[in-house]
Amino acid sequence: MKKLSILSILLCVVLAALCLVGCSDYGAPDYSTKNPSYAVSPEALHNELVGFLTDNIDRTTYNDGEKAAADFIENRLREMNCDDVEQVSFEVKVDDAIGKKGKSQNVIARVGATASAKNVIIGTYYDNRYTKPYDGAAYDNGEGVIGGGTSVATLLGIVDYLVKNKSKIASNVCVNIVFFGASYLTDAGASAYLDSMDVAAYKNTVLMIELQRLGVDHVYAFSDARETKREAFFDRVAADSGLDIYKPTSQSPLITGLSALNGVPYYQWAHGGVFNAFFNSGIPTLNLVGANWDSSNLSDLESTKHANLSYSEGDTFRNLKKYHPDYADKMATAATLVIRSVCDKDFLSVMQFDKNNFPDTDALTLSWVWLLVLLAVIVLAAAGMRAVIAYLKKKYPIVVAAPPQMKMAVFGMDYEDRDAADIFIDIHDHSADEQIFEGIENNAPKSDPFGEIFPPPSTGDNGGGQNDDPFDNPPGDDNK
Repeated sequence: MKKLSILSILLCVVLAALCLVGCSDYGAPDYSTKNPSYAVSPEALHNELVGFLTDNIDRTTYNDGEKAAADFIENRLREMNCDDVEQVSFEVKVDDAIGKKGKSQNVIARVGATASAKNVIIGTYYDNRYTKPYDGAAYDNGEGVIGGGTSVATLLGIVDYLVKNKSKIASNVCVNIVFFGASYLTDAGASAYLDSMDVAAYKNTVLMIELQRLGVDHVYAFSDARETKREAFFDRVAADSGLDIYKPTSQSPLITGLSALNGVPYYQWAHGGVFNAFFNSGIPTLNLVGANWDSSNLSDLESTKHANLSYSEGDTFRNLKKYHPDYADKMATAATLVIRSVCDKDFLSVMQFDKNNFPDTDALTLSWVWLLVLLAVIVLAAAGMRAVIAYLKKKYPIVVAAPPQMKMAVFGMDYEDRDAADIFIDIHDHSADEQIFEGIENNAPKSDPFGEIFPPPSTGDNGGGQNDDPFDNPPGDDNK
C-alpha cells in the first residue's frame, strides 16, 4: 500500500511537471497600451464587421448562405483592387456511409510582389453553422460573429491597408489572402488550399498567419512550442507599437497524450485552428487568437466574466457589443501586429531562417516514445525516493519493540540457545526436581497448598485402634 501511494504521488508530480513544459513563463508582455499605435483604426474595422454581417448572418457550411458570403468577400476584395481575386471550389466527403459530399470554396487574393516571390499566407474561416449543413450534422443557430465574423472583418481591414500601402510591404514578399470555406469545425478549406499548392509555391512560403475568435478579452500570439526567431520578432514588433499581445503560459494547460502539431507531444488551447495543416506541412505559422487563458480556470475561455459565446446561439453582434465593448480595439491590435510585421525590414530574413530550420521531429509525436519516457522518469523517481527513504531510516532510526514469539519446547531441545524474547511452553513430562532453565525455578509447586485442608488418606492405624476412614464402618454395622 505504501509503495502504491508513493508511486501515485510520483506520477502526479511527473504529470504536473509535464504540464509546465513548453510554456512561456509570462502572459502579457510588459507593453504600454495606454496609447497603442494602430495601423488600422478600430472604427474602420467596426464598419467592415457591420458590412459583412448585414447580409451574411447565415453562412452555413456547404449551403447557399456560405456561397453568398464567399461572393460578398470576393466583391469586397475586388473593390479594394486586390490582385488575382478568385474563388476556388472543392468537395468534402461529409457522410462516409452514403458517400455524400459537400461543396465549398476558398476565396483567394494577392497583394504585393508576384507569386514567384516569398509567400506569406494570411487567412481565416468565414462560414458558420447557423442551420444544419446536412442531415445529422451539428449546428448552433448562432450568427458566428466571434466565431468567424470579427476575423473576417479584421482580415479585410488588413487587406485594405496593404493594398493602399504596397510600397511598405517588405521587399520580395507576396501576401496571399485566403478566406477558408468549410472550416468552422474542420480544416477542410486549409487542406484543399495546401493540396492546390505546387512544389515551388510550398518552397517559397515562409509563413502562415491565422486570425480567429478576435474581439474577446485578450489577443494571444502563438508561433511554436519550441524556441524560434519569429517569436522574438513578433514580440519586438508588438512592443514598438505598444500592442497588448498575450502568449500562452502554464495557466493554459498542456494536455499530454494528445497532439495537433507535429513534433509537439501535447495539446494546448492555442494549438487549435486551420493553421495546423500548414504547420504540419513544415510551414512556420503564427496563430492570433482571442481568449483569456490567464485565470485559475484551466478551460478554453473567451472571458473570465461570462460563458463563451462563440460556437453557440449566443454568438450574436448584440452580445459582442454587450459583453466585449472594446472588441474593435482587440481587432485593431491583431491587425496592427500583422501589418507592422509584414512591413518590417527584418521580416523576410527571420521567416526564411525559421523555414530553413523548421524542426523535423515527427518521431516525438509517437505515443510509445513518450510512454517510455514517462516510464523512465517514474522509475528514476521511484529509485531516488527509495534512496532518500533508506538514508532517512539510517539517520533517524525508529526502534519498534518486537512482540514475543510463542515456541513449543520439546524433550531434548537445547534451551541454552533460546532468544530472550521467546516464551517457551514445555510440554514434556518431567519430575519436580528436574532443572529446566539453569538459575530459574520450575513453575511446578513444591508443596500442596490444599494439603492442610484435605489431608491425604491414611493407610494404617492412627494409634487408637480405629480406622480413620468413617466410611469403613458405617453406622449399624457391628463388626466384632
